[in-house]
Amino acid sequence: MLPRKKSHHFSVVLPLYKPIGNWEELFLQNVKELNDLLSENVTVRYIVVYDGLPEESVYETFQSILQNNPTISFLSYASNMGKGYALRCGVREADTDYVIITDFDFPYAKRNIVELMDLLVDGYDVVVGKRSESYFRQLPFKRKIISETCDLLKKAFLDLPSYDTQSGIKAFNKNGKEAFLETTINRFLIDTEFLLRSHKKHLAIKEINIELESYVRFSNFGFKVLREEMNNFFKLLHLNKKLRKGFAA
Repeated sequence: MLPRKKSHHFSVVLPLYKPIGNWEELFLQNVKELNDLLSENVTVRYIVVYDGLPEESVYETFQSILQNNPTISFLSYASNMGKGYALRCGVREADTDYVIITDFDFPYAKRNIVELMDLLVDGYDVVVGKRSESYFRQLPFKRKIISETCDLLKKAFLDLPSYDTQSGIKAFNKNGKEAFLETTINRFLIDTEFLLRSHKKHLAIKEINIELESYVRFSNFGFKVLREEMNNFFKLLHLNKKLRKGFAA
């Protein structure tokens, strides 16, 4: 008799805030498409974290979803705290050996998610997505300028194994989970903080090219968000200095 393949269990953490359009149909379709790509020995738990107090219609829709989909969980809390906070909430809830974080609308090709899974099983602690040339071609001009400026600042001031930290898809094992739960930033620069902490812990980090799904449309950043992210960048400078000296942070 051939040996049975070892089972592998993943959690996919999906932050959510004020979904629009036919989001329920698209969400369930994305879950089905990913599940259809998985091997028989792979199971996935989907953890949706609503960043704040959900509208009644969203809450009721998810109660209906949960009744028919036992592999989907739904979490929420009282106040809007930011994407980073929501991700930590979901990662803390994950009880599997491996965790993947991505956006609720599954903006990256499903085959990229499977590739991340395979690399974790192969032994990497952390796998991060690197945005491809086609990704940048789809970015609005303002987002492209902001992204390039962020990369320049990170290259100049932070000790990172990769300076393209802004894609919203990351994967990690229990070592990476420990690093992720040490993060403190509540907004988008949590991705950079996580990679910085993982690098300083000497975790095995792998980078892969990722592609966007054709339906993705980028939102715009307001001045308030940019100001908060600049404050978060200064926090990262301080963290980088402490980690470089070997202090606990």
